[in-house]
Amino acid sequence: MRVILLALCLAACSPAPPVDAPSPEPSPEERPGPVDMRGEWRLTVMNGRPAPSTIDPDDAHHPIAMTVGDFSFRARSQCIAFWRTYERQGDRLVVTSANPGAMCARGLSDWEREFDRTLSAITTAGRRGETLTLTGPDASLTFERAPPQPPVDITGRWRLRFFHGAAPPAGEAPIEITIGDGRIEANACVFSGWRYRQDGPLMEVIPGQGAVCERMTSPFEDRFGAFMDGVTRATILEGGALILDSAATQVEFRKVG
Repeated sequence: MRVILLALCLAACSPAPPVDAPSPEPSPEERPGPVDMRGEWRLTVMNGRPAPSTIDPDDAHHPIAMTVGDFSFRARSQCIAFWRTYERQGDRLVVTSANPGAMCARGLSDWEREFDRTLSAITTAGRRGETLTLTGPDASLTFERAPPQPPVDITGRWRLRFFHGAAPPAGEAPIEITIGDGRIEANACVFSGWRYRQDGPLMEVIPGQGAVCERMTSPFEDRFGAFMDGVTRATILEGGALILDSAATQVEFRKVG
């Protein structure tokens, strides 16, 4: 009996075997499967070099931001756009050029050319917390999460200054547009206006109804009208100029009054 009581006492007094703590749940960014890249991002490192956070006085560097959608990369550096579409093939990304938008009149800097090449070479994506990394053969881009892009205030009266880097043809009457809340009107009677909506700097334009007066449109007015039908982005430069972009054309306006 004494032996049995001793055994029971030892069993009761012995520490319980350790219980393994449950493993923490992986964050959504670390779970297996496709990386969620969607949202607003700011470039911090490109091919091992830190990205500038401010504009270079010689116009060589501009901070690069990028919006990632379900199947598109839409990056921008000042008024230069870099648009790509992508699709997933397993864990691999296949990136395709997609109407990158018109360039600023200044052209691309060496930094922007390198970004353009690097973005096209991306094949994989990784994300940890608020950091997104895109890599490929001899290509690496690192982004940090950025706040959503606020709408660009483009309201007011604007006069066309340059049509894709060139002044309007001699003899053409100045073209002006007035932008209000959700609508754009042109001063020429051959245009009935356009409706639009904004998503940050991106625009979606609903084409107007065409000519509303009897006179024939000039070739330049036809080009301008076709351009306005396809506007996709608005940018206000530091000097106050309004830049509107379509897939292949860029037009610069200056505010009137």
